[in-house]
Amino acid sequence: MKERPNNDVASEALFVGALYSKPILYVDYAPIIKSKYDFYGEEDTRFYYDCFEIYYKTFSQEVSEAKVNMFMMQDPDRYKQYKKLGGWKTIEKQIELADVDDIEKYFENIKKYSLIREFERKGFPIQKTLQHKDFPKMKAEDIVRVMRANIDNIHTVIGGGKSSTILGSKFSSKIEEWKDHPDMGEELPFPIWNMLFRGWRNKKLIVDGMLSNEGKTRRMAKILNYIGVLKSIPILVLENEMEENEFYASQASTICNNKEFGFNFDILERDISLGNYKCEEDYLFVKDTIGSWIKERSRVYFLEMNQYSDEDLEREIKKHVLGLGVKFVFYDTLKGFKGDNWEQVKQTTTKLKDIINEVNIGGYATIQLTDESLFTDPDELSSNNIANAKQLKHVVDHLILEKKIERSKYDKYLIKNEWGEIPLDPNKIFYSQKIDKNRGGQKPCLITEVDLDRNTWYECGYLIRKK
Repeated sequence: MKERPNNDVASEALFVGALYSKPILYVDYAPIIKSKYDFYGEEDTRFYYDCFEIYYKTFSQEVSEAKVNMFMMQDPDRYKQYKKLGGWKTIEKQIELADVDDIEKYFENIKKYSLIREFERKGFPIQKTLQHKDFPKMKAEDIVRVMRANIDNIHTVIGGGKSSTILGSKFSSKIEEWKDHPDMGEELPFPIWNMLFRGWRNKKLIVDGMLSNEGKTRRMAKILNYIGVLKSIPILVLENEMEENEFYASQASTICNNKEFGFNFDILERDISLGNYKCEEDYLFVKDTIGSWIKERSRVYFLEMNQYSDEDLEREIKKHVLGLGVKFVFYDTLKGFKGDNWEQVKQTTTKLKDIINEVNIGGYATIQLTDESLFTDPDELSSNNIANAKQLKHVVDHLILEKKIERSKYDKYLIKNEWGEIPLDPNKIFYSQKIDKNRGGQKPCLITEVDLDRNTWYECGYLIRKK
């Protein structure tokens, strides 16, 4: 019997062709393909895959002959190899032969042969497995079952699987690491949140809940502009309620009025939307000075989600992380797709948490509280006040439940901060923030001074009841 080869270059070529044909597929396979191990042909399919990966992440997420040629010419050695292997004509032929609907089948074949080669490198007798009559039907997992023993050092990735570790084996080095580099995340524009949550850490999902029309998107706008504009950190905003024009007005009022941005320009958001300025000089200052500053610094990628299924969320987040280097994602508003019962909302929340874990970024989502929350005291809010979705508390890392405090109840509370215990000023608007879950530590109730007309949010301290 003729020996079966330890590679399937046809599946490799078809897989690469499918990616060039439909680049968005890369989002699904990038975490579980290892070029070094999974592609047999170093001078052809591996080269074209490696080029595609760099192209997608740094150059463009759309493929055309002109764009690919331009990308290849940016590096003389890469262009030389590209021309040697046939250039665009080779890619075009692979696209023509590939069926994007069969990419999972190509992937399975690639992984199966990748695993076979890894066993072979480790000295395992693989020919018996290769010659087995059922080998063409086998998947990578079947190969593992056949050769289960001593596979700890296999380097390929099977379906994104992970190996367990001995907890405690890195104890001393981890303690030393935290001493030199404390486990703190990115700074938020709220000092107490920073202290309680240890900043916004990778893989942590923050969920902020409010009643309808109380400003949850505007609170989010301060955070996203602080990180994505002031700090110029790439972020993605996925929006299924507000339109882009509304977000521009929110961005303008946030940056004009909040002192963290350094302009301290007092103007109402509705006046920005209506084009009402005190004088031409004010108009030009907002349009040109602040506008130029925002344009130069902004790394905020905004996307209206007409479809917001779990699959749409995953695709868009991974696409922006892989292609644009996004570090944080904001989702407004967290809801179930084609239905808002708690099972669907929890499923979507779980999916969002799984995605940010996989791509190692921070996540933030808003959610609506029940109408009954209107009758709940601010410091007594709980996950029971989340509309149709109290179960999502089990999934998130930080859960904040916010509520506007009625002026008639100001005399029930005090603000506790470094200056003592202070009464609530009846001329100001205050919101409470009940920290209902916090993987970073304590769960107190906070108080923030809010002006929705100017979109200003300033922490005042802790909300306590009068004794």
